[in-house]
Amino acid sequence: MLIPHILRTGLALLALLWTSPVWADAFVEFFTKQKVGQEIAVTGGFRRFHYKRRFYQRDHRTGEVQYFDYFGLSMVPTTIIGDGTLSIVASLFDTMLFVYADEALVNDLPEEGENLWFTGTLIGYQYGINGITSGALSGGDPYILLKHISKEPPPGHNLLQSQNPQP
Repeated sequence: MLIPHILRTGLALLALLWTSPVWADAFVEFFTKQKVGQEIAVTGGFRRFHYKRRFYQRDHRTGEVQYFDYFGLSMVPTTIIGDGTLSIVASLFDTMLFVYADEALVNDLPEEGENLWFTGTLIGYQYGINGITSGALSGGDPYILLKHISKEPPPGHNLLQSQNPQP
């Protein structure tokens, strides 16, 4: 009598794990649908770096690599707007990196904070798109080239419902 109960429980658990909403991480699922070069707007907790880092960008068609120094800030997002809208619960494993060459863009920002909107261009992923799907602490953070900071969300976006509704 115990074995059929264990089998039923195991099958129910297996079915639950294989359903898309439970198995797929919302952050990863969102970024697999985005395209390099598109605009991304994000809000959440952020922290600025105090030093420059070196970054490279590879043209996937020509293979040409361009190196540049940048300043940056890391963010644990609570809301991301890209090709559609996604609201996520912040997780320490869901981080993004904003890069910028001109410190004047962030002169009025505190060292860390939240509740500001950062808008920029998606320029890639550390270790490619597979980097964000390979598990926690493995890197893969999306890289965004920062263009604008504001206290208000980008115009024309309804943050109360998704623009890409799930069936």
